[in-house]
Amino acid sequence: MKLQRQLRSFLKQHFAGDVHEEPWCTCGSGNHVRIVLFRVNGQPATAIIPEGCELGPARISGALPCAKVEPLSEAELDAIYAPSELGGMQPFENPFAMSVYLDENLLQFEKLVFCPKMLSGQTGECFRVPTKDFVELTQALVLRFFPAFQPAAQS
Repeated sequence: MKLQRQLRSFLKQHFAGDVHEEPWCTCGSGNHVRIVLFRVNGQPATAIIPEGCELGPARISGALPCAKVEPLSEAELDAIYAPSELGGMQPFENPFAMSVYLDENLLQFEKLVFCPKMLSGQTGECFRVPTKDFVELTQALVLRFFPAFQPAAQS
């Protein structure tokens, strides 16, 4: 998926010493994340949620009460990322080029793990990025999509 390649390239550019790739994933650990794309009030948006959680429009609307929330189609996703070039963003520009929402539960982890299995259903190398840096770089709005939980230890 273009999104994963774009995100990995961008994070490696800005956090070369902190982004680590690993050929074998430990999926299931609490700090592994999924990316969910949707539309909020007509604008594309991204939610970063814990692996294994499901996030639909109703749950998003619960966290953003005054917003109209709709899913994006695969065609819309391709259109969003089609003009993007890897590494073509300005320093500290949001790699998603849209609003980013992060589930509050993920703040308990020092690093987030982005896994191709969770992003596109394909195997490949995972990569890690410091949670604090990710939130600052993307200017993510932290929301509570899910009740507080104590997931498995971070890997």
